Amino acid sequence: MDEPVLAGLLFADKIITEDNGKKAIIGTFTRFFGSQFPASFPPWAIYAAVTNVSGEHAFSLQLFEAESNQMIVQLTGKFEAHQKTDVVELTPAIMGAVFPKIGKYTLLFLVDGEPIGARTLLVEVPKER
Repeated sequence: MDEPVLAGLLFADKIITEDNGKKAIIGTFTRFFGSQFPASFPPWAIYAAVTNVSGEHAFSLQLFEAESNQMIVQLTGKFEAHQKTDVVELTPAIMGAVFPKIGKYTLLFLVDGEPIGARTLLVEVPKER
């Protein structure tokens, strides 16, 4: 089997799939700001894309607190790519995720159990001006 290639991994306020299949990625970010913890934030989304695979594959998106490895979000499923040049785009909406404390969180994207990419999400307290 060929190595899956990460084509994109983003946090966004919202992702819209248009009638023609195009994705509108609105409000990308790398930080959440909360004043009380544990904290929950308004609905948000993940954009994860992979290429260089064909056939059916399992995927997992795992968001965990980096220090303790506490799982915050874990999404699993399957996707199918008809040919290796296809770019498979996954756009799950996230609601109700609870962040226990400020700190660094890691989003890991796995295909067939193998990590193909990661992103950091920082959860912070707003700075006073």
